[in-house]
Amino acid sequence: MTKVIAECGSLPAAITSFVGRREETAEIRRLLRIRRLVMLTGMGGVGKTRLALEVAAASREAFADGVWLVDLAPVSDPSAVAATATGALRVPDLGALPLLDQLTGYLAGRRALLVLDNCEHLIDACAELAGRLLSAAPELRILATSRHTLGVTGEHVFTLAPLAQDDAVELLRDRAVTTWEQFHGEEASHAEIARLCADLDGLPLAIELAASRLRTLTIGQLTDRLENRFALLTGGSRTAPAHQRTLRGMIDWSYELCAPAERLLWNRLTVFAGGFSLEAAEGVCSGEGIAEAEVLDLLDRLVAQSVVLTCEASGQRRYRLLASIREYGRERLEDSGEQDALRRRHRDFFLAVADRIDRNWYGPGQEENLARLRAEHANLLAALDYEGEPRPRLALVAALSWHWCVGGFLSEGRRQFERALAAAPEAGPERARALLAATWVAQTQGDLVTADGWLDEAEALGRRLGDAWVRIQADGLRGVSAQYRGRPQEAIRRYEAALAAITALGDERTASCWRLSLACVQAYAGDPRAAHTGSRYAAVAEASGDRWGRAQVLMGMGHCAWARGDGDTTETLVRSALEGMRGFNDHAMIARMVELLAWAAAVGGAHERAARLLGLADALWRDAGSSVCAFGPQMAEWHARCEQAAIATLGEASYRKAFAEGGTHRTRAQAVDFALAVDTDSGAGPECGRDTAYDTGTESGSGTDGDAESGAESDIGTECDSGTGAAIDADSHIDVKETAPSTVRRRYAPAAAGNKPASPAEGPRVCEVLLVDGDPTARENARRILEASGHRVRSAADGLMGLSLFRQQTPDVAVLAGRLPGLDGMSLAGRIREESAVPIVLISDRDDPADVVTCLEAGADDCLARPVDGSLLVARVRALLRRTVPADQSSDTRAVRFGDLVYCPVSLVVRRDGEPLHLTTTELKLLREFTASPGTVLTRNLLLERVWDYAWSGDNRVVDVHVQRLRAKIGRDRIETVRGFGYKFRVA
Repeated sequence: MTKVIAECGSLPAAITSFVGRREETAEIRRLLRIRRLVMLTGMGGVGKTRLALEVAAASREAFADGVWLVDLAPVSDPSAVAATATGALRVPDLGALPLLDQLTGYLAGRRALLVLDNCEHLIDACAELAGRLLSAAPELRILATSRHTLGVTGEHVFTLAPLAQDDAVELLRDRAVTTWEQFHGEEASHAEIARLCADLDGLPLAIELAASRLRTLTIGQLTDRLENRFALLTGGSRTAPAHQRTLRGMIDWSYELCAPAERLLWNRLTVFAGGFSLEAAEGVCSGEGIAEAEVLDLLDRLVAQSVVLTCEASGQRRYRLLASIREYGRERLEDSGEQDALRRRHRDFFLAVADRIDRNWYGPGQEENLARLRAEHANLLAALDYEGEPRPRLALVAALSWHWCVGGFLSEGRRQFERALAAAPEAGPERARALLAATWVAQTQGDLVTADGWLDEAEALGRRLGDAWVRIQADGLRGVSAQYRGRPQEAIRRYEAALAAITALGDERTASCWRLSLACVQAYAGDPRAAHTGSRYAAVAEASGDRWGRAQVLMGMGHCAWARGDGDTTETLVRSALEGMRGFNDHAMIARMVELLAWAAAVGGAHERAARLLGLADALWRDAGSSVCAFGPQMAEWHARCEQAAIATLGEASYRKAFAEGGTHRTRAQAVDFALAVDTDSGAGPECGRDTAYDTGTESGSGTDGDAESGAESDIGTECDSGTGAAIDADSHIDVKETAPSTVRRRYAPAAAGNKPASPAEGPRVCEVLLVDGDPTARENARRILEASGHRVRSAADGLMGLSLFRQQTPDVAVLAGRLPGLDGMSLAGRIREESAVPIVLISDRDDPADVVTCLEAGADDCLARPVDGSLLVARVRALLRRTVPADQSSDTRAVRFGDLVYCPVSLVVRRDGEPLHLTTTELKLLREFTASPGTVLTRNLLLERVWDYAWSGDNRVVDVHVQRLRAKIGRDRIETVRGFGYKFRVA
């Protein structure tokens, strides 16, 4: 199917069109101009050879002495490599010297490009050939393809990822028409074709093999038959190498190139679903042929051979196998007889992880633990699917209670409990504990009938087994059902009894649960002891790092304040509770908090805001698989009253409009941002677009809902409740009457009389300030003061949100509170200092010289102690701006000049020599990062994090491609490559 072009060179003429890979083609051509050896690597079937030939064909004009292909696929003897290359270049064998010497002499004075294709099975011989030729021929360039790198000095590795979705779809359509002219794809939607391509892992070889089947199968039929993909994906070109004619042949080739231990690990890694961590690989795959200490090295080798792919999730490195690679290894694992043992080890490993998180829940790291379980969700389901001994399965589903109820998988948890209980009806302690955990899920969903049935069985099992712990838990959970049925006094009685009994057993972890339940129900019941119980729990939660429990208590205290008509205190406490829920996917609990805010808004006459919040709560309830009715008839009644009041004031049409608007904010992060932003009937906070990421279209401090999200850790101070006015005294007592905003100690004092902040005209210039403070009152005061001085202010309530805003647009100065939820001020200052030279002011909680030293060593340029005088804050900010910002910089455009390049980070206008440049979104993001940190080396991984936000799961060399495209537009000398590190933006 190919022919040799009769000219200087030996490239085969392409028979089929080349689809996609435009950026990769351009980047490799560029690399060949500046690098002498470029290695194109990637897993089998990803299209390395086809891309190399396309690049070579497009580069002919640059090589006067020809572009030559040396196909090494048919070569099995390493000693024949030199002879194969000599033959491919048509060098006559004179016999006087060894062939390699003759070849080096022939190329010594020539400018040529040599394509060494399929080097993986002859690595040492190819490395020797490349090294000798490059040393003797200074004008020679080599483009090699292999699943391994050569390890030669000067080798530049370019890892090829599978096709992007659009390119994969285009390739399938193109090859299907080539195979069968009648195929037009109208019978299948773009989404169906995209799904097929995704199931084929975006591998060009698999897509081309699948296209040949479209003569007899529809897209849907082909997709459904992929379970037997190795029998289905056959029938490739008869002229192609044997290992490229079928999908199995391609993977066979990769498998045979692996060492025995590498194959063994490959087989065992297939037990994982949806990716895995190094710790999991070590825990599950070691033993019987692989020592635990060997796993890292073997895994690294499989990554180097493109068998295992890497990705980042929540800042952690994870690994995954493409579906075809996994299926192949799974077949080998079944043949080995190890599969059952591996699946059992896989289940036991994740049971240990879940059990450890469950035992230590009421302490630090709650958000991180939930993020870990969320990342392992597919593995957890796979472990629960293992049909081995039933008792560990019951133990696992019960240990995952926090994952189901707080991690955002309530409905899935209910399904798993029903499956596990049905599969293991035998009486035993594991079933009793699983019944208790299942009861919590059912109660949260509002299914009290099923919950009571499970409690009856658990209680009977507890008596039968003589298990006091089970009996105590069952009686306490009956208190939950009583509370949700509107009988709070019965709930209080049962909670107190459970707390006393479990404390007598010495189970402090479970005692924390009932202590929290007691504090909350007392608050909802209006019990006079509520403030004392709540404050004591809040103090313990602060000391132990229990953010989730603290948020529940604050919500309960907010409900208590609402019941007595104190709307301001309700708002303060519930907003702080919501801030504490950042990073938790507990949709039901967040919905309850939003409901309470809506009720308080209605009582205060803000009916449009109440309607929006009710709409938001409704969306959260649906996502949770629950409703407000699940938490008792009184909750349902208060919800109905709020709704009726809003409709009576607004009218049905206006109410429905506002309700629908609130319901559009579906993700947990959007919900929290929206609830905290909405402060008036117009639907915007007092400074909409300044204080919240919601108004700028971002999700502060979070990733995609359902994945690992922001690490906001609440921090209750000993003086102030980190975003609330709830003072906690030395006896750990919260007095709700003392929590109104008017009595909160202001952390930033307004400017004193006679020290009126200067007007914008009086100041030297207007600049942008990033303000990060977890105290809403302090943050609002500082914002007003700075804006009154003519500065633009963007503010955030926690460290991770602040870091996100900083990365979206670099400010002129950053003002950070030392104590912040999540990422504290010291850490945030350090992160900013790593990435930028922007001046930083840190606000310390104490006027202590040691604190000042600590702040300055953390990277701050200045340090102030609370309470901060407003005029002093403005003066310090101005002083820093005078040192760092040119006086003639435009305050309207904030344009920055770098030689002939002018860039405005606000309007995103880019000019070169006065002419506007058109940059893509990715290029603009890259330019933003470079201009924010001129002269600073930015690594590829750092740029991936900031520009792609971890959305890219392939090789980090994608950064190189986009950097080169940006260079082509703004000037190649503007961005300097720092070998072995990354890139640096040159100012001059």
